[in-house]
Amino acid sequence: MEIRQLGISEYKGMTLNVTYETERFYDVAVRENGFELLLSQFDEPQIKSFSDKLFSQWLEAPVAFGAFEGEKLAGVIEGSIETWHNLFRISNIWVDNDMRRKRTGQTLMDKMIEFAGRNYDCRGIILETQTCNYPAICFYKKNGFRLCRIDIKEYTNADVKNKEVRIDMLLEF
Repeated sequence: MEIRQLGISEYKGMTLNVTYETERFYDVAVRENGFELLLSQFDEPQIKSFSDKLFSQWLEAPVAFGAFEGEKLAGVIEGSIETWHNLFRISNIWVDNDMRRKRTGQTLMDKMIEFAGRNYDCRGIILETQTCNYPAICFYKKNGFRLCRIDIKEYTNADVKNKEVRIDMLLEF
């Protein structure tokens, strides 16, 4: 596997179709003075999917790396500095289904952590996921990220009921 920086002109607007299976989720209990996260089990495994595009306009100074097997793109990680709060945001990570559990995601994460630490004098790296994306949460925790923010109405007014609450995780430098 070879990691290469992706050119904006070649990859801008490329759609990443992300699909994952999850059996667990963090149930968000809203309390008078805060929140409680309770690890829970779905009645049956859930297949979740969403899509996003690379090099979106909202990113301040985007950079992306691709994992290649020969000429086949096996995975992508994208990020950008956010100068307003001096954090580097990982905006996308995607691994082709055939390349999962082969350290593709880990290799990309290692590359982006090294890149952000070397190129920016920032406080750390932040990323967004959902309470239902238990596999991603475990992966991020393994890489030193910890919960730093909960938004119970980021996507809809029914996020808590739908078990899809936005959480942000932070790796401090």
